Amino acid sequence: MGFFHFPGLAHFLVVLIVTSLEIVGLMGWLAVATGKGLDSVFGNLAILSSLNQLDQFIPTIGRARFASIFLGFFLLMEHIIAQMDQTGRGISGREFTEILSFTSLEAVIWTVWLLLIPVNGVLAIVFFLGSLFVEHQITDNVKKGLPFLHFARLDGKLFRGLVLFTIFEVVGAVVWVAQGRLIALALGSTLEHYVARNVGQITEKDELRSSTQ
Repeated sequence: MGFFHFPGLAHFLVVLIVTSLEIVGLMGWLAVATGKGLDSVFGNLAILSSLNQLDQFIPTIGRARFASIFLGFFLLMEHIIAQMDQTGRGISGREFTEILSFTSLEAVIWTVWLLLIPVNGVLAIVFFLGSLFVEHQITDNVKKGLPFLHFARLDGKLFRGLVLFTIFEVVGAVVWVAQGRLIALALGSTLEHYVARNVGQITEKDELRSSTQ
């Protein structure tokens, strides 16, 4: 199975759903983190306008904390849906705890990346790429029931797939933040989740089989 193998209409719709959740979370997160409110991005979108009511909690919770919580909530929904789509069943209590853990990690990664950009752009990208790769590896492990910090073989197809969809996400996010092009984020996120769905089908047996050929 290739990285761009079409997974079927139902699974592709899930890819679009989780992508939409991530985009909504990131749009709100960036707006709040940069001193704006949710109404600045969702005010003209009728289907999401109710989110504007959450702006009243920003002074109480704090801007940075609110932005992280908002992003974390949408990432959590995204990860739960992706997990269920990958495994074909509901999540267990242990899986929820693991998903909550790497979701929190991802929210922190986005926040630290944004803080690093004005300090050193190169350092920010290196941090973003490396840390998201680790988070994606953990996410893939949880989908497959593997140990939390089990790492793919450097010469394997799984490793290449993880690197590929991490790059898609990073490039899309960088162009979005730097130039304000939401289409870049949407495209990068869609490709990320599309490839991730196929990478999730690669098992350790597949890796061993390919290494002996």
